[in-house]
Amino acid sequence: MSAKQPRGPYSKGNAKREEILTKAVEAFGKTGYHATSMREIAAACDLSQAGLLHHFPNKEAILLALVDRREQDQDEVTQERRKVSGSTWQEASLQAQKRNEEESALTRLWANLVGEATDPNFPAHEYFLERYRKSRTSFALDIANDHGRTTPNQEDQMQAAIIIAIWDGLQTQWLLDPKFEMRPAFEYAISMISRYSQYK
Repeated sequence: MSAKQPRGPYSKGNAKREEILTKAVEAFGKTGYHATSMREIAAACDLSQAGLLHHFPNKEAILLALVDRREQDQDEVTQERRKVSGSTWQEASLQAQKRNEEESALTRLWANLVGEATDPNFPAHEYFLERYRKSRTSFALDIANDHGRTTPNQEDQMQAAIIIAIWDGLQTQWLLDPKFEMRPAFEYAISMISRYSQYK
């Protein structure tokens, strides 16, 4: 038996919050977090500033809500990956890259936020710091497993950092020039690291 869906004001409030977050993705992705005003987000949602403040007390709260939603989505994707028998890190990475292309507005936002997050005072600085640490750890473990090891060594960790750097770099080129096809280069990068591991 499925859980009952919320109705009435609570349901409408949740729907409006989701709309605000969706519009914020577009606004932050287009002009950056610092350059986007609460007034612009409110206007995009057909709200007054007071109406927007009813849902989110400030711009930082919107940003952190976006980060939280992204984390939940990534957790769901990770759980789905684990359910797929025989799924490899290479396959999962290619699936994630495809998803990033399909969700271009969110990908553009995250690319912009990463740049702004290099400032230690940025509200989501700690989130992105930890996100990259977790990604490097995850890739290093996957690469180590390819070598038949349960604990990554220094080279595994360097390769993990390299694959993330290649991913981000190719994605930036694509965001700048939509005609650029990042998929073939990304497949090649993954193939190079995977091929190299076979000779270890």
